[in-house]
Amino acid sequence: MRMIAIMLWCGVLFVGTCTVSVSLLISDYYVHFDFTSHGRLADLFLLDIMPESDLYVIQKIGHITGFFILSLLLTKGGKQPSGLIWAVLYALLTEILQPFFNRDGRLIDVLIDSVGIFGAYGLCRLLRRPKRF
Repeated sequence: MRMIAIMLWCGVLFVGTCTVSVSLLISDYYVHFDFTSHGRLADLFLLDIMPESDLYVIQKIGHITGFFILSLLLTKGGKQPSGLIWAVLYALLTEILQPFFNRDGRLIDVLIDSVGIFGAYGLCRLLRRPKRF
């Protein structure tokens, strides 16, 4: 059952990162992929962290939240640290795929995703710590 939840959530993250318009996805439930065989992989290394739109902060919160949930699933709520590697690798994969779907993939977004990944793991570890009185 856990594996099905992981696969479904990875699908949700894939659709969210590779669909043409996240806005249309949210407002009209419209999923449209625009595949191109010549993605601009050099753009992965751009460090343009300045907001391009008013939705920039919301998008980054979405990155953190999406990968927070993936980390919870992959680490079994902080019990399996090897899940961290898989979560970061999936974050990297989604960013590498985005240029092939006419989206802007950025390695800086992997760092933002990692805030959610390691934040979930750290929070779970903190909550599982024995209480000392």
